[in-house]
Amino acid sequence: MNPVMTRRMYRRVSADYASCYLMGSVLRQAVIRDISLNGVRIQCFSDPPENPLLMVRLWLPGQQESLDVDQAMVRWVRGQEFGAQFVSLSNEADFRLAVHIERILQQQLTMAV
Repeated sequence: MNPVMTRRMYRRVSADYASCYLMGSVLRQAVIRDISLNGVRIQCFSDPPENPLLMVRLWLPGQQESLDVDQAMVRWVRGQEFGAQFVSLSNEADFRLAVHIERILQQQLTMAV
C-alpha cells in the first residue's frame, strides 16, 4: 500500500525557539525547529512524547510573553524530533503567530530581491 501524500496547508519557516511541552503532569524542555500556522517540528532533549495530545509553550523572538498552544496532536516521531499539529489555541495566540510568520516571510522575500 502506498502512503497518501498531502500538501501542507501553510508554509513552514525555520526556527530556533525555546519551548516546552506538557504531557499530563510532565513538563519537558524542547526547541522549535520549524513552525507554521497549524503546527511545529520540535526537537526534544529527552524521550519524545508517548501521549498523542500535549500542550506546547514557545517563546517567539522579540516577545516577552510565551505563546501557548492549549492542545496539539503529535503526528509523527523520528528519534528526538516530532511533529505536532495545533488543535486548540486562543484567538490572541493565533493572531500573534500569524503576525510573526508573516513578518518572517516578508523578511525572506525582501532578502531574496
